[in-house]
Amino acid sequence: AGLGGRSLIFNGHTDVVPAGDVANWQHPPFAATVADGRVYGRGSVDMKGGLCCALAAARAIQVAGVQLRGRLMIESVGGEEDGGIGTLAAVLRGYRADGAVIMEPTELRIAPAQAGALNFRVTVPGLSAHGCVREEGVSAIEKFFPVYTALMALERERNANAASGLYARYALPYAICIGTVRAGTWASSVAESLECEGRYGIAIGEDIPAAQRQLEQAVAAAAAADPWLRDHPPVVEWWGGRFEPAAIATDHPIAATVAGAFADAGGTPQLEGMTYGADMRLLVNVGNTPTVMFGPGDVRVAHRPDEFVPLDDLLAATRTLALTALRFCGHGLDD
Repeated sequence: AGLGGRSLIFNGHTDVVPAGDVANWQHPPFAATVADGRVYGRGSVDMKGGLCCALAAARAIQVAGVQLRGRLMIESVGGEEDGGIGTLAAVLRGYRADGAVIMEPTELRIAPAQAGALNFRVTVPGLSAHGCVREEGVSAIEKFFPVYTALMALERERNANAASGLYARYALPYAICIGTVRAGTWASSVAESLECEGRYGIAIGEDIPAAQRQLEQAVAAAAAADPWLRDHPPVVEWWGGRFEPAAIATDHPIAATVAGAFADAGGTPQLEGMTYGADMRLLVNVGNTPTVMFGPGDVRVAHRPDEFVPLDDLLAATRTLALTALRFCGHGLDD
């Protein structure tokens, strides 16, 4: 439509992370299995379930014959899991609005803020030697320990006073996670190199280059305290996913509209920041579109075996999104 009302975007991504070892799944990862009041399958909660809620809400408005005053757009995008190329493409093509909802799994909480996350890589050098005279070499695995300890200390420091306000229930809203470690080339050779990769949580409003320097300095300080690493310093690289943080005012009309709609759909509205990176920051920071995240299910079961979304959450989200569209965009029944 487009009769003078506010415009609204419902945004959701269709890409999913790998299923991993299928033997760890009770239900097949690539079939939607309905059981125990849930829909199981990879992508059910992250976030095909939420995207289907938006489609069902728009369909309900259409079938009811209600004419929206403003334009309702549904963005079904790819590439969110590794950086957001789909949403960025939509923004750069000019798709912007007076408000947006991303149906990420927020446990039906309204999220006016999302933390950021950067991918990093640290390469720790060692010195190879035959395993039978290992003391003549330097194990990069052993030299990783002080680096890892420094990163965990940095995590504690960065989160010491962070658990408040929108992040009150999180002990580590800006977590540092080492996700992969690779070292050595042969069982009876001292490992001459170790490479670890991780994600670095970024706070709302934080200066990103300054945050990057903080991690680099933590690694450098650990190296300076070790005789080997002092002369053979680890290398820090920034690669892959780069999710800047984003936030809007907690009383912005899109947040207030979703909260009111959820209340009238039978829920108890709660505002909370999300600790993970998502496409919200592209809509807000690049597209100047005020955005909240709101959707069915719990992110804690995403990226895991037997990922699922509760049927009750799907119904509550669909009702809330339909009411949100009617109230935010306005409709002909106002006459």
